[in-house]
Amino acid sequence: MTGVPRVPVGESAGRPEDVREVLRLRRASQEFESLLLAQMLKSMRRATEAWGTGQSFAGRTVWRELLDEQLALAVARGGGLGLARFLEQALLGRRPR
Repeated sequence: MTGVPRVPVGESAGRPEDVREVLRLRRASQEFESLLLAQMLKSMRRATEAWGTGQSFAGRTVWRELLDEQLALAVARGGGLGLARFLEQALLGRRPR
């Protein structure tokens, strides 16, 4: 992953700007995982819609997309698949656990 700045973990670690960078990377990692989860949910929904009754209502597609995005974000922030934590550790230059 070239071009991604690593956060200092030695003497300079713990400075407010370093803490902000860690939080920024954590948030970015969670958002990436939520995007992946949203795509998975959309694929699962498409697969199961074939079993539906065919009934629909106005705004159904938009409502489902918003639901999928929010569900994926909640799952990712709650620990999700563990991908966000792995990405965060990799971006910080630490060995992922």
